[in-house]
Amino acid sequence: MFNDVIVNMLELIETRIAQMRDRALELLNSASDFMNYVIEIAPNREFTRFIAVDSGFTEIAYLGFRISVINVALLMNIDGKGHVINRFDALLGISSEELERMALDMEVQYALEYSRSFPVDIVLLDGALIGRNYVNRFTIPLLAHVKDIKVNRYSQGITSNEFRNYVNRALQIMEEPLVMHMIMETYRARNKSVNALITKPYVVGKVGDREVYGFYVQYLPATLPIYTEYMGDPDMIQRVISRLVPLSTMPRLGYQLRFTSLIGLLRLTRTSGKWLG
Repeated sequence: MFNDVIVNMLELIETRIAQMRDRALELLNSASDFMNYVIEIAPNREFTRFIAVDSGFTEIAYLGFRISVINVALLMNIDGKGHVINRFDALLGISSEELERMALDMEVQYALEYSRSFPVDIVLLDGALIGRNYVNRFTIPLLAHVKDIKVNRYSQGITSNEFRNYVNRALQIMEEPLVMHMIMETYRARNKSVNALITKPYVVGKVGDREVYGFYVQYLPATLPIYTEYMGDPDMIQRVISRLVPLSTMPRLGYQLRFTSLIGLLRLTRTSGKWLG
């Protein structure tokens, strides 16, 4: 009896896999119909003044008190030479759930502060723009790579019925980045392209009265594209991406250094608020 149950389960799994394979092949064969939603972008090596921001946080127990420490690191390139600034904040009475949200807001707050003090072309963030405070106060473009996608914002923002229906069918068997990967690789195969690619930008939400544009970017062939949010003049999106392409030596991580822990930030520098050459 037990063996019969196992055999039936395996047969069912095999049937489902075959069905998924057939649907995936059908979607792949149809991907060429949507290559016009892919934009090719050649690299622009013009000097770009930027601020890239990331953060880490931890909790420390001391004499019965729980102290939350947030460290925001800013990598600034405003004169052809990289500079790192660390900002530390120690907080009391902050829950673990609030820490991440506060760290994200502090990233934007400090980036805004320094962008007002130095001439900057673009601010680069790690994580979505939507849901953060302060982002609608910038007068320069903001670009954010989102590697951990929790909501399919891009597919929800597509205004073309044909394209949206295709993506929605594909989402039934694969994740959104893989759908865009399939279309982009089809474009590359047909056009022999090795340049960066983005999908057509769509409005995916608002922060205050400012529109946020979403799209996928693939800096190098055969890499999984990264969901990206942008705030600024939509006519400047392609120019912004073209200037970031030469900086993208780690295509899955995107444009900026990935600070994964407070310890990593402390090893980078122990000097808060000072220039490092």
